[in-house]
Amino acid sequence: MSTFFNKQQILFMWDKYLKYIKTICLATEQKADHLDDWRDRLFISGLAFLLPFCLIALIPGLIMAYISNHIAIFIFDSSAFIISVIAALVPGIRLKFRKWAIFLIFYGTGASLIFFVGNYGPGLMYLLSVSLLMILFLPSKQAFISFYLNLFTCTVFSLLIYFKIIVYLPNLPNPDLLHWITVSANLIFLSAVFSFLIPKLFSRLENSLREQYSLQEKLKLRTIKLKESLNEVETKNKELEHFTFVVSHDLQEPLRMVSGFMQLLKKKYSDSLDEKANTYISYAVDGAGRMRELILDLSEYSRINKITEEPERVDPSHILKNLKLTFQSEITAKKAEITSGPLVPILSHASFFSLLIQNLLGNALKYSDPNRPPVIHLSMEEREEDYLFQVSDNGIGIDSDYFDKIFVLFQRLHNKNIGRGTGMGLAIVKKITEILGGDIWVASEVGIGTTFTFTHPKYPSSK
Repeated sequence: MSTFFNKQQILFMWDKYLKYIKTICLATEQKADHLDDWRDRLFISGLAFLLPFCLIALIPGLIMAYISNHIAIFIFDSSAFIISVIAALVPGIRLKFRKWAIFLIFYGTGASLIFFVGNYGPGLMYLLSVSLLMILFLPSKQAFISFYLNLFTCTVFSLLIYFKIIVYLPNLPNPDLLHWITVSANLIFLSAVFSFLIPKLFSRLENSLREQYSLQEKLKLRTIKLKESLNEVETKNKELEHFTFVVSHDLQEPLRMVSGFMQLLKKKYSDSLDEKANTYISYAVDGAGRMRELILDLSEYSRINKITEEPERVDPSHILKNLKLTFQSEITAKKAEITSGPLVPILSHASFFSLLIQNLLGNALKYSDPNRPPVIHLSMEEREEDYLFQVSDNGIGIDSDYFDKIFVLFQRLHNKNIGRGTGMGLAIVKKITEILGGDIWVASEVGIGTTFTFTHPKYPSSK
């Protein structure tokens, strides 16, 4: 447990260290080109790892320099580490100065290894490594700086050897000019190759990055437009809901007046009017009644919105029992029989679920066959991820050509004399089912009956 805690502490401190370096190094930078920005962030990540890793070479080097009495190397290595710390951790320095400080420190380290130690291999390896870093972290147009720097350094060392200035150094016994030129020429050659090839590689990377950033910008714009569109749609929906409420509320009163006065007219003057006039009055009263039903259904549809409350325990058998009382007069008049299979409580939203079952039962009663009593059955099946509900009846049925149309607003498939309806009941059913997170479909045979099947998720989320 203690080891785990220490590891967590170390990871936490390392994360803070990385964030600090990234923050101070990028604080002075303006928004760069995509590829330059990628180079800058890559350099900063490398700089963060540089300080702890360079201690691997620094500590043994300082010890050996002290033991061997190489004071110049001791001073140079110590200064290089201090400058590296300043370049990495001191705020307020431009990033390009941090880069050049690191480049020159490590380049100087390579040159000092050649000059003071007398071993060409490690020194040239440092020079080549720094050349690669310069090509990676500097803009493409500055790629050949490392080549020119290596050419200059190798030329200077050649002159020092040629004029026998370097011969007096104790750690460079018998320096050979031809040997040096042979070895250093490889450094110059590799620098030239890398300076040419790596920018070519980066040009392809740059194109890829530009395309990626362009797609991201387009995606951001489309996301913003989508949010604006969604906000606009939501605003329009609210306006429509308000409009529907106002219209449904304001229209009911004049409809009641039309219907009431027509009925008074028929009651008071029916003896004075002929059969045709009485028929017209009946049509007017019936039309007003249908209009009122349509307005009420439209108002109910507009009020079915997103679910905001958490799901609760709902008992379908209790809901069915209450709905039988609601439809009691119609059940009695038609001698209907409403049955159910085993029903278990579920997590749902009581008001929505009750309205869903109510509309399906009402639809079954409304479109029952006049030649036989309605038989309606509610069944429930528990599945792995949801519940499957079915409401079956022995009504007049629906032609299969109309299965996709029955859930559309104001769609009535039957003659107005076959069941009084507005064509909104099943549209309400579909909307509720989708809000609850399920799906609904129908199977039917004309003259035999209809079965509506809908699913209900086991753990609906608030939408």
